Amino acid sequence: MLDDCALTDNEIAEFICICFCLEAFGRLLREKRSARCYGQGIMEKMSEINGIPAEKQWAFFGVKPLRIDLRLSEYDIRHESTILLAIRTPGGSEQTPAKVLDDTVELSDAPDMITWNDDPENKRAKMPCGHAITPESLTMYCRSILNAGRSRFVCPYPISQDEPPVFCGQEWEYIDVRRLAVLTGDEKKYFEEKIAKNYLFKSMGLQECPECKSLMVRPNKTTVQVVCLLCSKNKNTTYHLCWHCLHKWVNSGSRTQCGNVDCSGEDRRLKVLRSCDKKTIGGVVECPTIRACVSCGLLIEHEKACKHMHCRCGKDFCFICLKPKEGNGWQCGGLQ
Repeated sequence: MLDDCALTDNEIAEFICICFCLEAFGRLLREKRSARCYGQGIMEKMSEINGIPAEKQWAFFGVKPLRIDLRLSEYDIRHESTILLAIRTPGGSEQTPAKVLDDTVELSDAPDMITWNDDPENKRAKMPCGHAITPESLTMYCRSILNAGRSRFVCPYPISQDEPPVFCGQEWEYIDVRRLAVLTGDEKKYFEEKIAKNYLFKSMGLQECPECKSLMVRPNKTTVQVVCLLCSKNKNTTYHLCWHCLHKWVNSGSRTQCGNVDCSGEDRRLKVLRSCDKKTIGGVVECPTIRACVSCGLLIEHEKACKHMHCRCGKDFCFICLKPKEGNGWQCGGLQ
């Protein structure tokens, strides 16, 4: 995690991400019960533990920042849940200028949606969805999205305190994030590489050769034994490896079993599909939140709206029954 979260030495602030499940956090939930415990209580407890002022720390559950005025139950946080803690520290002797929004950016008087800081000295941009955020908070939040393996940026602003809570969820284009987060050259390079890799690896099923780091795509979805062309050229011999575990192919007597004892023997996207969360969609309870496109295999996550999906490959299908749309309409009925 530290490798993924590593920032450049020239940044004015660095974020030290600590993934933890402290006994003290468990005690807090047992004593106060999550239904009555607010985000402010978590930050105060963490301040007692590490001695760092609460206002210098940000806490996340998944990719959602914890608001001090919301109950933990509204995030479905329970005993032994894992919280991501971000501590903002001085950057060191070589400091770069603070992020400054250009004069064409529409500003907002609303508090920062991440820190809820409404200091007029901290300029806050109005995002395309209308919610406010500082360049520093936007950079930190979007970095957490990328480090979680995702490639789409959506607004986390809570628009209601219903149970479960409802968040804005409007998608932000990268070109808007790049401008309003005032990304540095190093940050742009990191963001653009992460966006591409997260999308290609988790959605399109590409793999990275552990030897030469080149990206590979299978000739078909059933091929297990593959050849890395670059490694074959560098080694002057055909280099076979397993698509699933990415280790060198050692079983010369099979083209489907690589022979490595630690190989799971399955596409890693299947694990994502098996372990994803469930939700109610169109009145159907316990529906998986992630499905694979019935045409190209792209992993698609349902966030809101109806059950009918339009994949980037052009295929339309039902998120619930997975039946594709035909010339005369949907096989499963109208919109829900």
